[in-house]
Amino acid sequence: KLKQAQDALAYILKRLNPEDRFNVVAFSSGVRVYAPTLQGPQEAEAAIDWVYRLEALGGTNIYLGLSEALAQADGSRPTVVVFLTDGMATEGIVDDDTLLSTLAQEAPAAARIFPFGVGYDVNTLFLDQLAADHRGVPAYVAPEERIDEKVSAFYGRIQSPVLTNIALDFGGVQTYDVYPTPLPDLYAGTQLIVAGRYSGSGARTITLTGEVEGQRET
Repeated sequence: KLKQAQDALAYILKRLNPEDRFNVVAFSSGVRVYAPTLQGPQEAEAAIDWVYRLEALGGTNIYLGLSEALAQADGSRPTVVVFLTDGMATEGIVDDDTLLSTLAQEAPAAARIFPFGVGYDVNTLFLDQLAADHRGVPAYVAPEERIDEKVSAFYGRIQSPVLTNIALDFGGVQTYDVYPTPLPDLYAGTQLIVAGRYSGSGARTITLTGEVEGQRET
């Protein structure tokens, strides 16, 4: 599983855009960080070498890993956290609800978390909810599946946001039980389905707004 995760991370680091900045946070019982600050793509090869030297030791402290990654987010730029994991939390905050609520308090508004689960031991319910809370999309790969195919589809999706910071205005209609909330970003090759309930009747204008390359569109 570690080799699969390393290969997945190497795939992503080799395909950074020229304007991207990155860092790598390895977590077990504690955390190790590749660099003290975000790096440019010219550092990718050195980071890949660092990743392949990592060993599977200790427990799984998901909170420490994600908290460290979110702390490095630049509030002035969109931030994507690709969360590679092969298990569930065994140290630190281990209760799912407490972990989700704590991360929600720490995450900047511009941060998106994309969980990528490797193997059969991942907590899919937690990862699905983590993605929903932070406008991300989860992906999973089983031990017998080809990691390159899964990661290429996963990374191709998150590299191409079509519409971000999406909002729906139902024109005064009383709505409830709307899901998902908040609305996730829309990526190339995907669809966004919104379900919910409303009361009342009659014609209304529903307005969809979002950002396209930094510009607000309606």
